[in-house]
Amino acid sequence: MKKDRTIFVFPGQGAQYVGMGRELCREFPAARLTFEEIGDITSRHISTICFRGPESVLNRPVNTSLGTFAHAVAISRVIEAEMGMPLYDIGDAMVGHSLGQYSALHCAGSLSLHDAAKLVSARSLYMSMGRGGVGMIAIIGLNKHQVENLLFLAVGRGFAAISNHNARDQFIISGEDDALDAILAGATAQGARIARRLNIAVPAHCALMAPAAIKMRNRLARVKVLAPRTDWFSNQTADLMSAPADVKQSLIDQMTNGVRWYDIMEKFPAYNITRSYELGPGATLTRLITRAKVGVRAMHTDSAANVRAVINAIAADMAHDNSR
Repeated sequence: MKKDRTIFVFPGQGAQYVGMGRELCREFPAARLTFEEIGDITSRHISTICFRGPESVLNRPVNTSLGTFAHAVAISRVIEAEMGMPLYDIGDAMVGHSLGQYSALHCAGSLSLHDAAKLVSARSLYMSMGRGGVGMIAIIGLNKHQVENLLFLAVGRGFAAISNHNARDQFIISGEDDALDAILAGATAQGARIARRLNIAVPAHCALMAPAAIKMRNRLARVKVLAPRTDWFSNQTADLMSAPADVKQSLIDQMTNGVRWYDIMEKFPAYNITRSYELGPGATLTRLITRAKVGVRAMHTDSAANVRAVINAIAADMAHDNSR
């Protein structure tokens, strides 16, 4: 195994903003063509929605997910054009956070662009078809044992479960409103630094998404999934996964199981991962990786200048690796 290995990480929903990708497409033809291709596949003017909004339209789940996916893939295409090789030959591993798994799997050669874009659109539709009275909350400043104990406050009030473990003391909980209210009150009493509702009307990554998982299973049955051509981490197992049937099952399981992002980051040293590049809007994953202190230099691509800086860093990485 190489002494220094590179991972590309792909964000999920939440990092979007009006104007994302506009500068990128103005400066890089490969990015502009990618937005146009994804728009054609899905029959949505996704570039216009990302570039001009308004925010209320961009924040609709189907636009948020497709826009985030398009932005990530566009950046990957720019890097591939500049480096003259596919992303899976540049990086040693890939992983996405939630929705970002579709970006990662496409860039790893596992899903075609057509299938990935269609699945992203279908996923957001399925997740939005549930009943009301549900949502998600964020709790920051408590450890895992404390948060797990808070779930007992939901007994008799409704369902709740940890849906994201993003950092040592950062959790997202999905569930029914009364249960979430009780947990928020308990977290505040326990001294949580942040305990608040998220502006999300779906209980992602928990058992309440079982109907959506069934629809996703039926949809994936008609999709060809190939083995990733580089290492790929499952959100649910926090382990590497390569068999096409397992990858497909992981996308189904993602609907009802939590994202173990913290556990994935903790495994980077075991795989000699020392360099991380976040492809997509924002820098959420870059900040999480930096704060995790797992020995990884993390960079993001949320501007044309940052994309150029990442391309230069990748070129330097490859020159360094080849000189050994």
